[in-house]
Formats: sequence, C-alpha cells, structure tokens
Amino acid sequence: MGLPRFCPRLLSCTLRTPNVASSLSVSTHLRVPGPVSQLRMASSTPRFAEGEDPQRLGLDTQSLLQQGWALDAEGMAVTKTFHFKSYFKAVSFVNLIASESSSKKHHPTMTVRIGSVDVHWTTHRPRGLTHKDIAMAQHCDNGAGLMGAVETGQGLKCGPSP
Repeated sequence: MGLPRFCPRLLSCTLRTPNVASSLSVSTHLRVPGPVSQLRMASSTPRFAEGEDPQRLGLDTQSLLQQGWALDAEGMAVTKTFHFKSYFKAVSFVNLIASESSSKKHHPTMTVRIGSVDVHWTTHRPRGLTHKDIAMAQHCDNGAGLMGAVETGQGLKCGPSP
C-alpha cells in the first residue's frame, strides 16, 4: 500500500493501492478536512523568489511562523486561518485584505467560512516567497486584530445554538 501524496492546490490526497485482481492501480481522492493552517505536511524550509534577500526575508518569515503562519508543502507560500465570532467580521476582514491587496497589486487566495478565513500568500512571477507576501501577511495579522479575531475554537460555527 502506498502513502498518501499531498496535493497543495487541490487540498486532497491521492492514495494508490495495487488491485489484487489485476495489475491496475486504484486512486481514491480524500478531502483533507479543516482549515489550511492546520495542515502540518508543510515544508520547513522557505523557498524565496529569485532576486530576494534570503537573509532579510528569512528573519521576517521566521517571525511570521512564530505568529501562527505556516509554509505550504513547497515552502513557496505562507498560510494562516483567522477565526471570528461572526460571519460579518470574517467578511469585513476579507474586505480589509482586498482593499490593501488591490492597492499593492498583490492578491491572496482566500477561503471564507462562517467563522473563519484561510489566507494564502505567494508570488507567481518570479515564483516563490517575496517581500510582498511577507508584508501582506503582516498586514493580515494587524487587520485581524482590528476586526476582532479570536482563538481557534472560539469562532462562530454552523449549527444550532446551544
């Protein structure tokens, strides 16, 4: 039996097992539950884009990692999940990020849930982490404080109230 292969873009895993009846392989796609920042199959080494200062960015990246950010599987992006007590606060946080990212012409991938927002920063050209990703991640941390972010588990969840 093979080991699951992590697919960061699809957030799914592929498990290939040999079919005993024949020589074919069977693929099963498993959805990875939970927010992106909870995935611990991430790289431990950041990969910076060509032209960036690895010493300077390395320190800033380590600071982000100590604040709850994680590197993606390739080490080319930083991700974090922010939790909020209301859907409105989560959407307001997204709008705060959208406003700044529009002015900087650098946009994240975001997933909004009822009480949380997953944020993923990377640079596509040149490929890898850049000062823009680090600066925008810091902006997210500052904005989350302004929007009333809460600890994991304290955010709004779907379902009936207790």
